[in-house]
Amino acid sequence: MEVGALAWADEKSSTRIARHGGVTITRQPRLMSGPDALDGGPASDAALELWLDTLQPELVHVHHLSGWGARALDILQSRGLPVVVTLHDDWLICPRGQRWHVSNKLCSAPDPETCAKCLGESHGTPEWAMQPLVQRLLHANKALQGVDRIMAPSGTLLEAHQRAGLECAGVHALGRIMPLGIDAQQLAAETDRLRKQRPDDGLVRLGVLGSVQPSKGVLPLAKAVVAAGRDDLVLEIHGPRRAYHGDSSAVDGVEALAREHDCIRLHPSFSPERRAEVLAMLDGVVVPSLWEEGFGLGAREARACGLPVMASRIGGLAQLDSDPGVTLVEPGDHGAWVEAIQKVQKGLIQPQAAIKSTLEMTDEVALVYAAVLLERKNRAA
Repeated sequence: MEVGALAWADEKSSTRIARHGGVTITRQPRLMSGPDALDGGPASDAALELWLDTLQPELVHVHHLSGWGARALDILQSRGLPVVVTLHDDWLICPRGQRWHVSNKLCSAPDPETCAKCLGESHGTPEWAMQPLVQRLLHANKALQGVDRIMAPSGTLLEAHQRAGLECAGVHALGRIMPLGIDAQQLAAETDRLRKQRPDDGLVRLGVLGSVQPSKGVLPLAKAVVAAGRDDLVLEIHGPRRAYHGDSSAVDGVEALAREHDCIRLHPSFSPERRAEVLAMLDGVVVPSLWEEGFGLGAREARACGLPVMASRIGGLAQLDSDPGVTLVEPGDHGAWVEAIQKVQKGLIQPQAAIKSTLEMTDEVALVYAAVLLERKNRAA
């Protein structure tokens, strides 16, 4: 069986093809960015068509449509290809990807007038036209109705799309929750090996693993750490610090706190190969999200390594409520976060017992593919 993947690179790159783990990966230079990338266009259509002509796939699994738009699903369906879609975030119902309003609040569901004003302010125009946004939702809904299966790592994402009026359980596309797999044993073993080499300086180190943007809640967390006033605790923030749709307030605020307080320490992004190294230097992981995380992969990786986790009680993170190693805090509640941070103690705890491996997830996805192909065969007969 031949497997190929098509992904974007940055605008300055040339098309690159590489083999990794038995998969042929084609990286296409990103053709558009900003508002012009919401629905794709002739150039991205041509890139997709060329890839399909080259690979000749029997089935296509779509993981994200940013830069392609719902029109990519139109192309796949026009060729009669079986299509599986995994929803990883809210991009189809929100051009900003997380239903995170420019005024820094979470939207329950898209509203054309509100979305137009939000998107306009995000991109420096007085107001974005409402009609294209309405058409975008209608197009996405129609396109999703024609796919064979829709999956998501948590029910949160399916529910958000259904609130927006999108059919995530059409005639054939039975919406299914498919939690992401983690190589827990390998990650835990390497983290433990590196942890044994770590000198004990008496500090309690809490880590944030991810980007510093408003919806992630890193700035309110940093303020809570400062307010907790613990001389023995530091917050290690690992991740990119870039403006979010032109908004750099979260980055500016976190960097200012780091200059003023030694308990806030900033680190650049790290490659996946260094994840065990980073986790080995921490005594706990914090996921203070203000938006509805679809899954919370970082929290689950931390639990696989025996690290305690503090997380917002929101979205896919709320599903960790049954794990005794997880403390859930109301998102954005400054007092509650200060209190939780003051109670943090140093020490490993029992790793989360039942974590699906990447191999187990792969087997489950393969069964979905087989079921889809069989249904197509039976319908054709």
